[in-house]
Amino acid sequence: MSVWKIKFSKERKKDLDHALISKILSTKGTADAVVQSDKKWYTPRDLHDTPEFDLFNDLALEASRACLDNMKIDYKDLRITGCWGNVSAPGADHHQHSHPNNYLSGCYYLQAEEGANTITFYDPKPRQNIRPPMRGPSIETAEEIHMRIEPGDLILFPNWLVHSVGENRSARDRIS
Repeated sequence: MSVWKIKFSKERKKDLDHALISKILSTKGTADAVVQSDKKWYTPRDLHDTPEFDLFNDLALEASRACLDNMKIDYKDLRITGCWGNVSAPGADHHQHSHPNNYLSGCYYLQAEEGANTITFYDPKPRQNIRPPMRGPSIETAEEIHMRIEPGDLILFPNWLVHSVGENRSARDRIS
């Protein structure tokens, strides 16, 4: 199983993060925005079709090609089929889930303060009834991996990998 963390240089991103945050926040309260609770909402799932996301699309596709090349997977006509923004206020979390309609999934973090800066991945193998005694933690035997993230991190992973985002324990919204 592979999970990739990509950080683009400031020179390549320019003012991308500001433009993406502005676009995401501009959808709040529109008919297409989905409010899940008083603490969590997300944008329409077609942000990749908006001009504000053109540079992000280019960067994300470049990173996706590198991941697929690393896995030695042939591809043709790679494209983004869905892209949306998530806004999670303090106290909000996001349940365990996967993205079955894609080969790669990803999340780009725009705003993630200390206390709202992890994503958790779960071992896809069935739970073992028999476990040998462990001398210490290791990546090979972990049932959960908590990855620390920072604003500007793009996390790419296989679509079948179940993941969740813990409670936002910071004082600011988490925006991804």
